[in-house]
Amino acid sequence: MVAVELIGGLGNQMFQYATARALSLHRDESLLLDSRLFDNYKLHSYCLNHFNIGAAVVKNDLSLKTPGFSKRVTDKLLQKINALTLQNKIFNTYQEKNLLFDDSLFRNGKKNIYLKGYFQSEKYFSKYEDQLRKDFEIVTPLKKETIDMLKIIEAENSVSLHIRRGDYISNPAANAVHGTCDLNYYHRAIEIIKEKIEHPVFFIFSDDIGWAKENLKLENTTYFVDFNDASTNYEDLKLMSACKNNITANSSFSWWGAWLNANKSKIVIAPSKWFNTDVLNSQDIIPESWMKI
Repeated sequence: MVAVELIGGLGNQMFQYATARALSLHRDESLLLDSRLFDNYKLHSYCLNHFNIGAAVVKNDLSLKTPGFSKRVTDKLLQKINALTLQNKIFNTYQEKNLLFDDSLFRNGKKNIYLKGYFQSEKYFSKYEDQLRKDFEIVTPLKKETIDMLKIIEAENSVSLHIRRGDYISNPAANAVHGTCDLNYYHRAIEIIKEKIEHPVFFIFSDDIGWAKENLKLENTTYFVDFNDASTNYEDLKLMSACKNNITANSSFSWWGAWLNANKSKIVIAPSKWFNTDVLNSQDIIPESWMKI
């Protein structure tokens, strides 16, 4: 079995899932998602339930959500799991050392591997892209505003633009590590898009949409997507991925919005400086086909 510890926002959960899913496919083993940390995590909640994911999910009460699993399989999983053995006696923990891609993970021969880390690189899972696109299809019904916006996005030369602020601004520790993309970055990215795309229409996404409306003034047709919040952020992800081109923030959330964009000729622009510190090496985060500025 392959198990993975889930923590962080939606984008981080997707990276963790994608790597664990790829490893489970590589090893031809079942997959277990450990969501127990979210019971005491104030910043975010477990979000992968909105996707077409069939893996078993363990919670603090040791109950399992096992969509598509028979009772026999569920009982067998429960026999393997208890509060003391998930990370030590039964499972062999693999702790991510840094943000660089570690290809030795796929040569690890230990049984019942338990993944801890963020795994922010498509190099872990690009081989299984087709399967992951199916897994990340949203199964939760979309609200009317999202459905209406999808129609506009599909009809235009649409460009998603994501501005991440939130705790990157309010939390001094997060700001020191991540920082934010300044307006100069966005204006440069917009000019590049305008040079390459005829009549682009911009769709603005942000966890501080009020700030975006006040500070981002564009000559082109612009839609500020302001009808989703943290509880429906997967709908924003759906809208971003439906856009034909993408301008990301230094954010795993808009990273996934761009990665899931199925347009073969898409232009994706990402910040060359992913972190506000040189201590963290981000060279494997941004796919080679994306433009870094």
